[in-house]
Amino acid sequence: MTRAMMKFACLLGALAAGSAHAVEFTDYDFSRYSQEVTECDRLASHDLDPGHVAPGVTRSGMDKEAAIKACHEAVAADPDNPRLNYQLGRAYGYSGRGEEAMPYRLKAVEAEYPQSLFVIGYLYFLGMTIDHDVCKTLDLWTKSARYRRLAALVALPRHYMRGDFAACEADIPAADLRAYLREAGSISSDYYVGMLVEVLLAEVDRRYAE
Repeated sequence: MTRAMMKFACLLGALAAGSAHAVEFTDYDFSRYSQEVTECDRLASHDLDPGHVAPGVTRSGMDKEAAIKACHEAVAADPDNPRLNYQLGRAYGYSGRGEEAMPYRLKAVEAEYPQSLFVIGYLYFLGMTIDHDVCKTLDLWTKSARYRRLAALVALPRHYMRGDFAACEADIPAADLRAYLREAGSISSDYYVGMLVEVLLAEVDRRYAE
């Protein structure tokens, strides 16, 4: 092989590596659990939860005591359903009963329910109702982002570039940061999400060009 051919082969290899998907995204299989709409869903669904099966209910619009009762009944009938466990935890949390919420929240995390991975990661980040642990936040948000949860796709690179995970000694390559942000841009038509993604991508380019 001539020197020119070797240079061309190296260039092709570099282009292929640069265009490869840095992160392996996957779709969460919500169908593993019952998709039947329950009273718990009607009273406690979150409209940004990718697995919700009923219209979302806001915190102020939620009948919290009724939601807790309905979700307890739903979880008793279907104890391994992460959506129902998440919603029971949500109803407890909005009622100011965070400690009672945690077993149900963590049950949903064990099933890697994308919404719970993000929410519990956020609670670890804040140290709210659970010990402050940014490294657990990093782990949970990484899993949530790979299931294409929009909030995690944006929050993970933003907080990483702010240095919030420095104590974890984590090294997220620039290609991964770009992959998360581009995925966020591709799944959301929201103007403000698109604007934030654009700003963060520019920050990745600036930082890694230095």
